[in-house]
Amino acid sequence: MLVTTGLFAQDDSLSKTDIILPLVTYVQAPPSFMQLDAGAPIYVLSEVQLKRLGIQDIGGAMKYIPSVQLKDYGGVGGIKTISYRSLGANHTGVVLDNVSQINTQVGAINLSSFESFGMHSLVFSTSQPHSIFASASAYLPANSINIYSQLLRFDTTFSMKAYQNLSTVNAFESGLLFKSNLGENGFVGAQLHSKYGSGAYNYIYNLTGDDNSFKRINSSIVNYKARLAGGYAWDAGKITASIYYNKNEQELPGAVILYNPSNDQTLENQDARIDLNFQQLFTQASVRANAFIQSNYTKYFDPTFLNSQGFLSSAYRQNTQGVGIILSNYLKSHQNKLFYGSDAIFSQLGSNEFAVNPSRFNLNSVLGTTLKLNNLGIESNIVHQLILDQARMSDTLMAKTYSKLSPFVGLTFKPFRKTDFLLRTSFKQTFRMPTFNDLYYNFIGNSNLKPEEASLLNFGLTFGKYKFNDQKTGENTSSLEISVDGFYNLVKNKIVAIPTKDLFNWSMQNIGKSRAVGSDVVLSFIQIKNNWKFIFTNSHTLNFAVDITDETGASYGHQLPYTPVYSGSLSSSVSYKGYGLTNNLSFCGQRFSLNENIQMNKLSPYLDWNIGVDKNFKLKHYMDFGVSFKVMNILNKNYEIIRSFPMPGRYYQLTLNYSFK
Repeated sequence: MLVTTGLFAQDDSLSKTDIILPLVTYVQAPPSFMQLDAGAPIYVLSEVQLKRLGIQDIGGAMKYIPSVQLKDYGGVGGIKTISYRSLGANHTGVVLDNVSQINTQVGAINLSSFESFGMHSLVFSTSQPHSIFASASAYLPANSINIYSQLLRFDTTFSMKAYQNLSTVNAFESGLLFKSNLGENGFVGAQLHSKYGSGAYNYIYNLTGDDNSFKRINSSIVNYKARLAGGYAWDAGKITASIYYNKNEQELPGAVILYNPSNDQTLENQDARIDLNFQQLFTQASVRANAFIQSNYTKYFDPTFLNSQGFLSSAYRQNTQGVGIILSNYLKSHQNKLFYGSDAIFSQLGSNEFAVNPSRFNLNSVLGTTLKLNNLGIESNIVHQLILDQARMSDTLMAKTYSKLSPFVGLTFKPFRKTDFLLRTSFKQTFRMPTFNDLYYNFIGNSNLKPEEASLLNFGLTFGKYKFNDQKTGENTSSLEISVDGFYNLVKNKIVAIPTKDLFNWSMQNIGKSRAVGSDVVLSFIQIKNNWKFIFTNSHTLNFAVDITDETGASYGHQLPYTPVYSGSLSSSVSYKGYGLTNNLSFCGQRFSLNENIQMNKLSPYLDWNIGVDKNFKLKHYMDFGVSFKVMNILNKNYEIIRSFPMPGRYYQLTLNYSFK
């Protein structure tokens, strides 16, 4: 019996009121790392797994996903983005509680702004989103990070959670989450989170031919977040609303430069968002609608910028509004469905750095189907994106319209009825729109840019073996999951910046072209017996990602910047009666910081190894207390993910968790 069916994989995103349709009858397995029956790779990290990894934000979790390369500039509030299978950060979307997060100005979402505290689960899906209730815009990007929060899940009793994280790199976090029922069908809740500290840490760096000791400074941060939510459920439907506010003030640690390893830049953010969601399930159909209003303010200040003023102060205000609906119609069985969705989104940006005030209207639509025909599974959709860009310069209105269709198809085939062995393949075409910065930024923007197009092909096989001795308690349960995938990605009209008359004046142009060929191998094993629980996950990635822009160019055939040929991770834990021991490693092979693969651009491989111990105390039947102590980067290596941005060496982390229910 293959227990990781479509419904099981979506269980992390569904609450009690969601699991109403008789989709399938299944026995819940141990928390799987992979969804094996999907046409394209999907990876799942539960709340328990996130705690076991000892990460504080989504960016940190991503380095344990195969084929993901994390870009981390270090520091307490350092920006984190990812590249999956050599696709740029703008090809990965973030979907929070089934709604796509939008940033039209820069495109990529900073993953360090999503903390792990208060998260129910995290799902990384390729080619299409993970949940059947995701908004239409979630089908646009090549990959999606699907985040499901505890705050918007329906609970019928009062609950509270508190969190405190302390570290020896002078970084601290505090969190509080509480929820209460309103009668039998309603709830109200709030989540508060703060991040603060100087972020200063010692590191060793080679600047003059010898290793020198420095202190990483200009990294302080004061960050406060609040999210209020409420909801009401009835029969087979529910409505939820949430309000989010974020205020962030931080210093930006710059690149380590000879004789000047300091930096004086600062960043201020103020973000606000209101969400309203409606969901209704019927016997043969479902409908979900959402609306949101979002405001993002950013101020960047550099007191030593080399211009006539002697400083640079840039302020941006981005306002975004959106509405959307997605409908599903189930055909005969609930494993077969037809769905349609559409989102209308309007974004407008004002800034002292733009000569124009650009706006963008998006109408994103998706039409798709999921079919189960005996041993054959079919997932397919076609996405249409209609975009109207407008920018006003003086009295002149510049307008341009984009229209693009992007198809996806994923197939699974089970050749042996009694063995959970599947073959899968998928193909997706996608593109990423130029951002406001790409199009209009002073001296750099190019309003004639075309969308960056990507064609993605995946072939793979999966195998799962499961054992259940007690279906009620889950005791004496084990699972073994293996996946092997090969991929081929081709990117055209790649948006790149090239120098013009000097190094201070650049131009954005569609001249890039790249190809990535590689494979992923993932093994996950879980054993639960009596009071013992053992979890082991291991992944390996080969990725030959090369520049094929110009055969006469110096970088033709060279590995793309910051893309290792080999990378991998290993995570294991063993627990007994509330005591736990964890071991997590991630390895990144040799990379190059620029297009040309020459010695001066080479970055050394690194191994990040963390170990930890934890203990959970059951104070009463309704109270739990957990303490975790971890040694991070136990080898004490000041490695670089981005050149000249050294990460901290060995440091220690203490985490306290309290829950009441």
